[in-house]
Amino acid sequence: MIKGVLCSTGAMITRFNGRDPSLLRGFYPQLNADGVEFMVYPSWDDMLWENIAAVKAISREIGMPIPVLHMDKRIGELLSLGSDEEIKEAGERFKNNLHIALELGAELSVLHLWGGAASDHHIERNFSVLGDYLDEAEKAGVTLTVENVVCAVKTPLEHLRSIMDEYPGALFTVDTKMAEFHREMPETLSDERLWDGRTRHLHVNDYGGGVRDFSDLRVLHMGDGHVDFTPFFEKIKATGYSGWLTVESSSTNPDGSVDFKKLNRTIENVRNAAK
Repeated sequence: MIKGVLCSTGAMITRFNGRDPSLLRGFYPQLNADGVEFMVYPSWDDMLWENIAAVKAISREIGMPIPVLHMDKRIGELLSLGSDEEIKEAGERFKNNLHIALELGAELSVLHLWGGAASDHHIERNFSVLGDYLDEAEKAGVTLTVENVVCAVKTPLEHLRSIMDEYPGALFTVDTKMAEFHREMPETLSDERLWDGRTRHLHVNDYGGGVRDFSDLRVLHMGDGHVDFTPFFEKIKATGYSGWLTVESSSTNPDGSVDFKKLNRTIENVRNAAK
């Protein structure tokens, strides 16, 4: 039995509305989700803690659960760039994000361990910090999961397998769009190690582009791309997956408004498919 279906704040709070988290006060009551997965943007650096305080207040005011934190994607990008200063900054951002998770009451965090143009060109460097990150998260009481993000050199599943070999206690977020980007959904679903309790969180997104088509990284609503979701939902039922599912599908219009009708339809479709 799944915990429920979350909506990523990144599906609503975007560049089209200034990435203003205070909009959640009016947006969340229009959602039929069971809470939100809160996305931390690096563009908030100058106002980070003010924004977090505002979101914490909104959460309490309107009853908006935040069980999952999506960590600042800049962490993985900095690790991929890989200078001493960049790795140090990544570590500082990681610690800040753990603190944010605690402030917002998030029990689980999603980490992009690599990313950006440098991606996985020197992946061992990215892997080398994971042990410390896992220790820090455990001390903080936050479950850390590594997401199967897109790669420039190998594939996400190859890297998750390497992490499982090196860090047997590591846990994961599986994103359907990320897997489909590399056309490795079937292989991802058939990897028994990944589904023996190590997958603790799921992102349910569609993808409509070609293999490794970096010109088309849109996060589509379920049914708008070519992901075959039938075996995905069969898998989570067969393995007794009992965590959250998050919808990240882009739903913000160019004028900054949100297509709540479509977003809620997707949330309901995911909820029904996971029953």
